[in-house]
Formats: sequence, structure tokens, C-alpha cells
Amino acid sequence: MQIVAKVFELEISEQELERECAKVSLAEREKCQVSALKRLIDRCLLYHQAVESGIKISDREYEYAIWEFLDEEDPLKLWSSSLEELTPQEMEKLLKQRLMINKYINSVCPQNIPITNAKIEEFYAEQKEFFLKPEQVRCSHILIHNDNEEAKAKAEKIRQEIHNADDFTYFCQKYSECPSNSVCGDLGWFPRGKMIPEIEEVAFSLNVGEISQPFRSPYGYHILMKTGYKEKDYIPFEDIKDSLSARLQQIEREYRLLRHLAELRKQYASQIVIYNADYLPPMKNME
Repeated sequence: MQIVAKVFELEISEQELERECAKVSLAEREKCQVSALKRLIDRCLLYHQAVESGIKISDREYEYAIWEFLDEEDPLKLWSSSLEELTPQEMEKLLKQRLMINKYINSVCPQNIPITNAKIEEFYAEQKEFFLKPEQVRCSHILIHNDNEEAKAKAEKIRQEIHNADDFTYFCQKYSECPSNSVCGDLGWFPRGKMIPEIEEVAFSLNVGEISQPFRSPYGYHILMKTGYKEKDYIPFEDIKDSLSARLQQIEREYRLLRHLAELRKQYASQIVIYNADYLPPMKNME
């Protein structure tokens, strides 16, 4: 087994590197090897710090992790074929290392980092364009299946009998061949790009309360009544304050981890040895 790198006494094998790159194509393999080796080195540094900090995994914690392992699709962040190659002992070792690393990360980058209201408001103001709700319409429709002349004639006859919303509701319940007839043909609220183009085009061209002439789509002939309209508007701060706080906590946590890893790479640069320079491209941005 060829050793690619070593961090303290922890060896990184060529096999581990290949597992990290199993998800990418051969064309991307060389580029992946650089970033994959960097990730493996970072994990070794974190694992070393976890051991040095006296972090241990109890039998109960390990048993609980096993149950979570069974529920997760990709618990060790490995391609399924790579996972199948692991022996039970290797899998147990990897899982315990991941648990210790996670426990260490939680100790240096806690989950609940305090975020002030001022910081949340500042983030909201700076990123406000991302919290813009698009304009939306609400419509009801009558559908006559098929796009033949008979269906067209039926839709046109129905439309001639509709003079107001009450008429529309009556004929919708009586003649519409869409399951939505049970709720008066209501299609709900939708922005552009979420409805079939034929309905969308008519829906955004009508005024609220206006009823369209019959028009065709791949589903048949429709008669549309526009029942509501919402202009594009920003999501109110109070509505997303909690989710923004959670997102900022995550960003802050990721930043702290990246900063901590940079410090570890600098502090223990002499303990990171990379072999086989011909096999791997030169490592960049390790600090």
C-alpha cells in the first residue's frame, strides 16, 4: 500500500486518496487529487487535535452513531462502491475518527454562536435582492380535454354562458374535466416559470376578475379566471429573521473552522510530509 502523505504519525494512503476522488470523472481526477489530499490532511490535523484534547467516544455514542449510519445515505462521505471495499474494522475506525473530529469541531466551533440583531439586520440589508418575492397570480380554470374541434366548440359554448364569477364557478363544477373542479378550478398562487406556458401567458395578461376566451394547451381547452395578483415584493425581515440567524450561525461556524484549520496547517507545517511529488501535482494554498 503506497503512502501518499503523513501528518504526525497518521499515514494517508493512495487508496484513501482514490476513495476521496471516486465520485469524479477521470478527466477531473488530477485536480481532485490536490483538493482531496488537502481534505485528508485537514482531517488528520483535526483528529490529532481531538486525541491531544483528550476527546473520547463512549460505547453508547458509537452505538448511537451506528443507528444514524444506517439511516444516512452517505455517512462517511464515500462513494458506495468505495464503502463496499472497507472491512468492518476499517469502517469502525473511520466512523470513530469522524465522531472524534466532529466532537472536536463542536468544541472549537460551537453550534449556537450568538448573532446580534444588528448583524442580522445588516446581512438582510446587504443581501436584500435575494429576498425578493416575484410577482404572482392566482387563477381558476375550466378544462375541456382533447384539442379537437368538438372540444373547442364545447369550450366556446360554455364561455358564451359565463358572464361573471358565479357563472364561472357553476360551469366549472359542472363541466370542467380537471380534478381541480372540486375546488372551483383553483390553481393556487404561482410566479412566472412555474405553470405551463399557455396558462402562464394568459394568466399574467388578464386583470383580476377578468375571464379569458378559450385557449388551447397540450391538455385541451382552458377558460381562465384571474382571481388574484401580488406584485413582487421583499420578504419582510421579521418573517425570515430566525432563518437568517441560523444561516449566519452556520456561516460564522464555517469561517471559524476554516480559520482554525489554517492556523493548524501553519503551526504544524513541519509535521505534514507529502511523498511522491511525481504522482501528485504540487500542493497549493496549504496555508
